[in-house]
Amino acid sequence: MDGVRTKPGAYRKQPASAEPKKATAPNTITRFFGEVDRPFLIIVVLLVCVGSITIFSSSYAYAEHRWHDSYYLAKPQLGYAVGGIAMMALIAFFARAVLTVLRKMVKVIYFVALGLNLLVPIMGVAKNGATRWLVLGPIQFQPSEILKFALVVACADYIVKNRDKMHTAKYGFWGFALIGGPALLLTLLQSHLSATIINLLIIFVMMWLGGSNGKMMGILSGILIAFAASLATIARPILQFFVPHALTRLDIWRNPFDYMSVESGGKGWQPAQSLYAISSGGFWGVGLGQSNQKHGYLPEPYNDYIFAILCEEMGFFGAVLVIGLFAAFAWRGFYIARRSQDKFSSLLVMGIIVHVVIQVILNLAVVSNTIPSTGISLPFFSYGGTSLIILMCEMGLVLAVSRYSYTEKG
Repeated sequence: MDGVRTKPGAYRKQPASAEPKKATAPNTITRFFGEVDRPFLIIVVLLVCVGSITIFSSSYAYAEHRWHDSYYLAKPQLGYAVGGIAMMALIAFFARAVLTVLRKMVKVIYFVALGLNLLVPIMGVAKNGATRWLVLGPIQFQPSEILKFALVVACADYIVKNRDKMHTAKYGFWGFALIGGPALLLTLLQSHLSATIINLLIIFVMMWLGGSNGKMMGILSGILIAFAASLATIARPILQFFVPHALTRLDIWRNPFDYMSVESGGKGWQPAQSLYAISSGGFWGVGLGQSNQKHGYLPEPYNDYIFAILCEEMGFFGAVLVIGLFAAFAWRGFYIARRSQDKFSSLLVMGIIVHVVIQVILNLAVVSNTIPSTGISLPFFSYGGTSLIILMCEMGLVLAVSRYSYTEKG
């Protein structure tokens, strides 16, 4: 009988708050992922979906012309996207175990990454005039992609172990030089200027996050700015030795339209066609799938310059939406980092988010010819299977930290 007896023969009904609550069954996302950060998960899935659509739209004309199959590039990329989401889910599901193993294997991860990059000049595979790939059985990948992540992990672990000494020159500067020096040298030996720049910026940001002395950071910034300003004079011999192609790109960047002729080798063709694509998009774009530049004008439009095709087809409006997605990605990533339970997890998430944001900014700058072309891909968008899977594994780590923090606080 529902109620409480107040006098013989009389009952009053119990308040609703006193009635036992029925347990609600967890939905599919909760059962599989656990209590991960939902906004971040949604943002990542949206980026993957929009990126996959853009890959097909930008590649079908090229694929039809070369392989007589419009889906030749889109099908494997979709498979990589599905596989990447599965890897992300597994890492998030086994959050505690993954983070524990990662913390114990920091040195192994970093030295393996260095070893793989050391193999590139020895037994690497050349593609588009650059030797940056390794082939291990059926897998072809760029070890520099692994090195970016390994550098974040190594710096995060180093900061945690020396957090009280980061203000000194020994630990706040030379320690990072010892960690990052080999990584920068190995990417330079691959003539991979874009990876070198990204790794250098990762080290710089991790120094700042770790609490390195402000004066040392200022001096290092001044050196980097002076080096960039002297590219055409003092620094030119250095670039000529390590990355001679960078000097040509520097000259092309100043005016790509002067290098579109056959006499100049057509080296300015790609950045010039990228500008044509962006300018022809207008505010609303010419429509999804309706790009003209991908029909033999912009070389390999599904790679580094894929954002130019997106601007042409979706216009200023679509470009702003995609940039807004990346901004939301950064905001939510830093939110997760701030709420993490330990310093290592916080630095790990910040390093991953910063690495992606740096790459996005540099890619957009290259596509718009704001900086010289450096071969930087756009995360979640540019074609590439192994790079997408590595990126999705990193997203799984961010979700793992968010889930672990929620469990500990709960």
